[in-house]
Amino acid sequence: MEHHEVTTTDGYVLTLTRILPMAQRANGTLPVLLVPGLMGTSAGFLLAGPNNGLAYVLADRGYDVWLANLRGNRYSRRHTSLSVNSEAYWDFSMHEAGYYDLPAMIDRILLVTGVRRLGFVGYSQGATVFFIMAASRPEYNEKIARMYALCPAVYLDRVRSPVVRWLSEHVDLIKDILDALGWWQALPYSRVRNVVFSALCPVRERRNFCIRLLEQFGGPNPEGTDLLAQYILGGHTPSGTSTKQIQHILQLIRYDRFQQFAYARKEQNLAHYGAEQPPAYNLSVATAPVAIFYGMNDWVVHPTNIARLAAELPNLVSVTLLEDRNFNHNDFLFAKRVRALLYDKLLIDLDQL
Repeated sequence: MEHHEVTTTDGYVLTLTRILPMAQRANGTLPVLLVPGLMGTSAGFLLAGPNNGLAYVLADRGYDVWLANLRGNRYSRRHTSLSVNSEAYWDFSMHEAGYYDLPAMIDRILLVTGVRRLGFVGYSQGATVFFIMAASRPEYNEKIARMYALCPAVYLDRVRSPVVRWLSEHVDLIKDILDALGWWQALPYSRVRNVVFSALCPVRERRNFCIRLLEQFGGPNPEGTDLLAQYILGGHTPSGTSTKQIQHILQLIRYDRFQQFAYARKEQNLAHYGAEQPPAYNLSVATAPVAIFYGMNDWVVHPTNIARLAAELPNLVSVTLLEDRNFNHNDFLFAKRVRALLYDKLLIDLDQL
């Protein structure tokens, strides 16, 4: 395993974790970048363990695996000039993650490996920031051999999660309160929180409070989800981001539009964008080949929203509905049969590149 530090053009210092393949593939080693969801880290692709964690599965298959940590999470909390405790450090949304973070990581991977293109796997918001990059910096589409979008959180007006729906309705008020308190970061990693988590949600209790709470976000699938892996997730996630980034993704629900961050007043939007409404991301220029995987019981990304995204992509390779009708948002990382239901299908496609 290797750790690489990458500095974005706006000064954020990010960590990339590299897992070298167990053995070289006959047709060469294609680097694959895995990007986690909101408040996740590189650990999310490992917590299901050998044989089931996507990072392990790819490395065992001979792929050069790179795990991303976006700005503000536990492993990417540095800047060349800003203090991590300053408001300026946390003044970023999903747009900056797509516009600055992903290009910096992709360029580093291609430089280190000496290849022209890489595979990209984006889970939930990891796919969202990819499409932000593909639309706002279209030259990077040429550097993607194939993009695998796992439950891509792009269009979200059909969210079924009662927790996420409530947050979207009250996010502006919550953000104002947090700003007034000087809290610009959301739910950072904390050892104290882990102690409380372990007390409230003991692993011996199969249907503990934390498991039920996660189900309210992503959808229930108690028979199909690896509850132990999901429990272990609590020791790693949430790992922090900006409150502005959470506000941005919740805005996608309210405005029913894949767009840049919307400021509270029209004057602010005029100052930033030259228009009273933030610009939409133009997916017609996202020309990288895309394969989408989605679940029927995903309470965050509804199948109707998947169909809407698929209709707008100019280079759609495939859209795959996973066979388990109870497959939920969390199961893309923690289903008991995630390898058979999802990863093996992804590998068949990846092996052909």
